[in-house]
Amino acid sequence: FYMGKITDMNVTNLPKGKIAANLGDAHEHLVSGILMRWGFIVGFVDIRGSPYDLFIVAFENSNRKEIILRAQVKTIDTSISFIGGSRGGIDREYKSGVKTYKYDTSHSDIILGIDRKTLDIYLIPTRFIQKWGTSRATSKIQLLKNNWDILLNWNNTFLGNLDKQIP
Repeated sequence: FYMGKITDMNVTNLPKGKIAANLGDAHEHLVSGILMRWGFIVGFVDIRGSPYDLFIVAFENSNRKEIILRAQVKTIDTSISFIGGSRGGIDREYKSGVKTYKYDTSHSDIILGIDRKTLDIYLIPTRFIQKWGTSRATSKIQLLKNNWDILLNWNNTFLGNLDKQIP
């Protein structure tokens, strides 16, 4: 029998589009589970096509004032895309420039990129990406990898200082 690793993918040889859709769904669940293990309250958005996948109860700072963040989960490899609206799955149909958009703060508060190989999570406040292009190499955002302080200190001072440290 097959003895794989947790990071193995598509051992059943599903078609490329089908496994892409499955990975997206699986990664939403993995991110949710990891956040819950850290003690955060997380809820799923059950509406397909929404610009965010999860709700997360985060905190402004050590006073523990709760805030609700809209989170988009993205599967990443060596870079993360900030483009939404393209359809994944086996029945995908791409129409250039028709449905796609770059995420901004009207879509979500935070983008959570989960590395398909390591399952590390990059916590990227959506406000950071406004000055970036449509994608970013993970090598440039290492400061955001598994940085749970972002969800514990969601305030302008903390996020502003963090933003200044990112190349």
